[in-house]
Parts: sequence; C-alpha cells; structure tokens
Amino acid sequence: MNTILIPTDFSPVADNALKYAMDMATHYQLDITLFHVVQLSTPSVANVVYIDTMTDLSNNAEEKMASKVVALKEQYPHLNFSFKVETGLLLDSLESYCEEIKPIAIVMGITGDGTGVDKIIGSNAILAMNTLTNPLIIVPKSGYFKSVNKVCFACDLQNVATSTPLLAIKAFAKLFNSEVHILNIDYKNRHFSPNTQSEIDVLNLMFDTIPHHFHFIENESVQDAISDFIDANEMDMLIMLPKKHSFFASLFKKSQTKEMLYQSHIPILALHQH
Repeated sequence: MNTILIPTDFSPVADNALKYAMDMATHYQLDITLFHVVQLSTPSVANVVYIDTMTDLSNNAEEKMASKVVALKEQYPHLNFSFKVETGLLLDSLESYCEEIKPIAIVMGITGDGTGVDKIIGSNAILAMNTLTNPLIIVPKSGYFKSVNKVCFACDLQNVATSTPLLAIKAFAKLFNSEVHILNIDYKNRHFSPNTQSEIDVLNLMFDTIPHHFHFIENESVQDAISDFIDANEMDMLIMLPKKHSFFASLFKKSQTKEMLYQSHIPILALHQH
C-alpha cells in the first residue's frame, strides 16, 4: 500500500508526528492511516467491570478518532485518510496491523532529553525501533517536514553486502528523490583493515543507481561526528540500523543512540536488514 501509518495517543508529541506525516504525504502523494491502541492492563476489579471499562474506552477512542479524521479531512482534503482502533498491547498490535496493511513506513514522535516524563513519552518510539522490522521514521519534538533532499547513512564499512538494507534505502531514496551521503567515522585507523577499500568498492556498486557520496571523518565520538556532519552539511534525514551487530549495536550498549534520538533535530529513519 502507498500508506504511512501513524500511531497516536492524541498527545502533542503524536500530533506533531502526525503533522509531519501529513505534510510528507502531501509532498510525496501518500495515504494516511491513523492507529490507536487502547492499552490492556491487569484488571483490578471484577472481570465484568473491567470488560465494560475497556469497551467504554474503546468506544470513546473510536469516537475521538472519527472526529479527528473528519477535522483532518477538512484541513487536508487532497489526502486519503483511514483509521483503526484496537484493544491490546501497542507493539503487538502495531506489528499485526503492519502485517495486514504493509505500510511504507511508521511515523512516530519523540521528545525531551531522555529523563523523567519525557523518557516515558519517548520510550514507545525507541521500543518500536528495537522491536519492529518495518521502516520507522522518528520525528523530533521540534521536527517539521521539509523536502528530503539529502540523507545521511552512517556506515562502518564492514560486511556491507550482507549488513546494508539496500532495497529499503534505494526505495526511500527513489521516493524522496534524494542523495545518499555515506558517512564513515574512524579514529586513528582503529577500524581500518585490508578489506576497507574493497568494502567501499562493493558499496559503491550497490548504490550505483542512486546519487551518493562518501565522507570520511576522524573523530573519537561517533555520536558527535554524526551530529556535526548533519549540521555542517544540512542533512534532512539520518538512516540508522538499530539491529546491526557492531557499529550501531555498540552505540546502543552505551545508550548513545538513545541520546541521539532524544537530541536529534532531524527525523531518523530506522531500517532493518531482512
């Protein structure tokens, strides 16, 4: 389907991600599906009371979602909207629904600095990135849509033939009509090996049909290097591979990737190798 899926809890964070998604859908001629999950929890009273309560919550959510979509259609009459309300667990429901409608991407919001309430608000996007295999666009709190002309793809130049989600990157580069800027970060040749040049050659061939550029930066901090590169070169989106074993895996162990998610001022596209 030519659809982007936006989970919403009707919060300002979700509404900002929705605004980004609608502007993106307008620019690239996509459809919008909103998705709300009435979260299951352990019943604390009699089961019948719990069931009645969940039914009421589900009905209220249906009404709220229907009203929201009517209002959105008035604002964006050129877009095709649909919505779905389910009762269940967010990630399980998201995974099942993605199997059903096969969206181009999920769009979720994130906010704050990873502390206190902001950490709770942002945690669903981080959990989704780690759990789901669908492409996920994470929109920062202050994020707004702009044409995605330049995409940064940070790569460690190791086993690129098997670790690079090539089809997904090419699909998004084609959708956005964007350049891919392949960024490699090293420090005092710690990761340089006799195979490095051949990995560059393989990657160059893999990206032969889309505009791409290589950049090599010397910096002890991968996170700082990525942030500095994004700012200096005015990147519009950052591609991350959360389940890759080395480069980003090491970042996750140090919680640096989570910090980058909270602090990034451009959207992050999380992809997985299938």
